[in-house]
Amino acid sequence: MAAEPIPQILRLNDDCLDEIFDRLQDLPTEVSLARTCQRLRHICLAKWRTSRAYEQLDLDKWRELLPNYEDLVYFLTQIRPHIKEMCVSSCLCALLKDLDEMHIAELPLVASFYYDPEDVDCYPSNRSIRKLAQLLPGLRKLRLTTPIDGRYLSHFQHLQELHLYEDQHKAYELQQEYLDEVCHKLHDLRVLDIRTYDMISKLQLGNCVQSLKNLSVLKLNLATLKPILPAVLQLPSLRQLVVLLDNEWHISPLVSPDSYDHKIREVCEFYEIMERKAKNIVGFAVDGYYMPLEPGWDEKLSIWTHRRLKRLAICSWTHSADYLERYSCMADLQLLCLRNWNHLSDDILVRFVELCPRLEHLDVSYCRDLTPKFLPRALSVLKRREPYKQKTGFGRSPPLLLYYDLSGFEDFVDKANLKSSPEYRGYIVFTADFPVGSERGLSFVDRGYQFEFDCPLNL
Repeated sequence: MAAEPIPQILRLNDDCLDEIFDRLQDLPTEVSLARTCQRLRHICLAKWRTSRAYEQLDLDKWRELLPNYEDLVYFLTQIRPHIKEMCVSSCLCALLKDLDEMHIAELPLVASFYYDPEDVDCYPSNRSIRKLAQLLPGLRKLRLTTPIDGRYLSHFQHLQELHLYEDQHKAYELQQEYLDEVCHKLHDLRVLDIRTYDMISKLQLGNCVQSLKNLSVLKLNLATLKPILPAVLQLPSLRQLVVLLDNEWHISPLVSPDSYDHKIREVCEFYEIMERKAKNIVGFAVDGYYMPLEPGWDEKLSIWTHRRLKRLAICSWTHSADYLERYSCMADLQLLCLRNWNHLSDDILVRFVELCPRLEHLDVSYCRDLTPKFLPRALSVLKRREPYKQKTGFGRSPPLLLYYDLSGFEDFVDKANLKSSPEYRGYIVFTADFPVGSERGLSFVDRGYQFEFDCPLNL
């Protein structure tokens, strides 16, 4: 019996087939090509798995690209072992049901899952969380914006980051017994965010703080921190501590509400951390709108002895900017965030540019008192420091990222098109975004304060 003739296209080598693939018009055509034979499937799959467009599972988008259901199932089956992220805005229960019908039982390489449903009442059920843990056995980072009681969270055995915070109302918070399970069973946990935005958190870490030896980032409510502050500061790997002030206060019936000053209670932990960890503090952020700190509050802090600050964020401040100038002695400062300051002057900012040669991030968003005159003055300082920076063959330090949204010189920057100005190239980069690691809005950190430490803490 004569052998079937080999199609002309298969006589081409793989390089030629790659060129053909690159010229295909759309994903349905690529899928049709992949389904013809094993060799072409390998060519297509090699292209798909190296494309960043398919690293994140977006079932709604893929449905639009592949309206034929069989094509969708085939593509998802092929790309399944190479998906690395999931970001879900539809109902989680419906998504899991769809994947189950497609016989997708496991996505082994997915390391990050973010659930932020458009329907705010689409809470994930415990059954869905259990199935999700089975679907994503290698998950490292989990973020959920909806209320959840926490059952089955401990089934994500390799979880390193758990983010449960959202700056909006939640009907209920994590249950204590399941928080204890997370802390005791997830030994790889590095980041834990259990903040609750609009209620007094009832969560406690007293029974499990000793299990968090590997924790590097802890974000929690003040009510949760209060009874365990010494133990938290003894965590050997802690690098960042973020505290959310409660927007309600429990006043003992023995105390008169008229004479009770909750502000004293709110700031004492802040000062205690400042005092006990002064030599390890390399960064801190405060929200001046909510933190009841008086003018001169920082004059006698122990951090002045060590001068190790690299990141400083003091936002929504109404005091005189003269108090800020003392921080210009921090020669290692890399980030300065003064978002939403009143009475902030050009002179103060120029002084920081002059005295902090390592400054890379300057956030003056919402600072209306600044003027366009600051820009040429700052540029002049930077050019004196590195006059040959724009020439080839010279070493270059990073440019100064200037975050200027709704600042006093925003209109000037946009009208003069300074973003593409050759005069500022290499020295200042103008951006309307916010610094990495910052909350969005009027403050670097939501309704509270943040500390950053430089090394394992040994108290």
